[in-house]
Amino acid sequence: MTRDHSTSPCDAPHVRQTGKPIAWMKETVIMKIQFDVRLTLGIFVFVMAATGGWSQDLVFSDGFGSGDLWGWSSAPGGTPAVGPCPCEIAIRGSEFFVDPILGNDLTGNGSPGNPWASIQYVVDSMVDCSDQHGTPQNPGAPVKGGDAIVLIGAAGHDANLEITGCYNSDWVTIRASSFREPVLASVHFRGSGLWRLAGLNFFNDSNGTMVRVEDHSSQGPARNIQILNSHFTSGDLPTIPDWVDHVSDAMRLYTGNGPLLVRCNEMVNVAMGFVVGGDHTDVIGNTVEYFSRDGIASGGHFNRFIGNRIYDSVKLGDGHHDDFFQSHMGANPDLSSDVEITGNIFMNRYGSGQPVDSLGPTQCLSGFEDGPKTRLRITNNICKGDHWHGITWYDTNNSVIINNTAVGGSNFSGLPAGSSGWPSYSWISIEGTGNTIRNNITTRNLSGGDHNHELQPGDELIYFADWLGLDLSLVADSPAIDSGNPDGATTHDVEGTPRDAQPDVGAYEFIAP
Repeated sequence: MTRDHSTSPCDAPHVRQTGKPIAWMKETVIMKIQFDVRLTLGIFVFVMAATGGWSQDLVFSDGFGSGDLWGWSSAPGGTPAVGPCPCEIAIRGSEFFVDPILGNDLTGNGSPGNPWASIQYVVDSMVDCSDQHGTPQNPGAPVKGGDAIVLIGAAGHDANLEITGCYNSDWVTIRASSFREPVLASVHFRGSGLWRLAGLNFFNDSNGTMVRVEDHSSQGPARNIQILNSHFTSGDLPTIPDWVDHVSDAMRLYTGNGPLLVRCNEMVNVAMGFVVGGDHTDVIGNTVEYFSRDGIASGGHFNRFIGNRIYDSVKLGDGHHDDFFQSHMGANPDLSSDVEITGNIFMNRYGSGQPVDSLGPTQCLSGFEDGPKTRLRITNNICKGDHWHGITWYDTNNSVIINNTAVGGSNFSGLPAGSSGWPSYSWISIEGTGNTIRNNITTRNLSGGDHNHELQPGDELIYFADWLGLDLSLVADSPAIDSGNPDGATTHDVEGTPRDAQPDVGAYEFIAP
């Protein structure tokens, strides 16, 4: 197959605080990200010198450069529409096939007519990669950087795949022949680099972890790993004992340098959605429905959480304080810095998809540990967990909390039966210095700032399009319309809609019908 050096829309450059991207590829790349139908931001071009250093900053078609910390993810001060899912990938080289039913590792050559049988065999023996020091592993093996390993069929694949100390010269993609058909229980990266998982189906009901990425003391760092377009589940869990006995984590990502990209994945019935315990990780456009611990737990530097949809905490009665998003680094202090949390929806819907006795308020977007946590950007998020802690960050400095909607609590309508003893309201509480708290809607503001709206009981019915139906966009005569401060306001809303010169407060900009 002729090698295709086009770049996938799934890819994204990762940007340091200095505005210098970390390399995804050692070549000149032209990248196009397709945004939501209401926002097409265009083509990004970036160039990497042959030495591995960047010769110029990222440049946007609208002239906005990467001197901004948030890089490709926004126009100045803005929020992205992250584009359609599944995102597309381009295979740069040849494709090799694995069929556990019809394949043979001894006589196969990886062709469609003569496939191999075991993905573990292929990873261990058929990939021409190097160790962390550049020493060749399997020199002359047929699968090389830029190639894809295609999994055929649903059943029979190695359930627990291990990828250890294997660094490719270009992306090697493990993908499904039929979208989300191959079933695996887990993939564990110990070290390794330039690997991509795409369109797989993870089923793990053994209290395990479905994808784990980690630096390794002897095998080296994990870097340039992508997990895309895949499905994760612990199966049908109709009762709380079923959850306790079977639920597994979706992803645990521990890397000191990255970059890691996790995009357009779907999780249903998991314990942890994402645990991000390192740096330079992008979690973009994923969906989590029903989680029993945290939707996202994170601690580190230069991480971005953009356009995710996290729904429905499942309370197991085990004393764990579930969070939609919690920042911590395992223990005090939490020194997270240069983190973007933007354009996400965190919401309890109290529907029929979880045990009826597992409903309860959930902390939404928080960082409780000692810090200091610095240079955080928390914008255009929806928080409706009906807990005191809507957006709560302690020991947090030089950060911006702008155009969020953090609302709910038992003082407000629409909660399920038995909720009268829940917290009365959700607040925004930011403790620290040098912070900008602006243009937010909340049900209790403990942080001052400017142009923030604090709702009183009953206001929820005049601010939002359909409060009881959980549509928190603005109704035509909402007091939030045109009442924001344009200074520092996000240029687009949670869905990518451009804001006008007199922006609305909250995560949504009103669109006249």
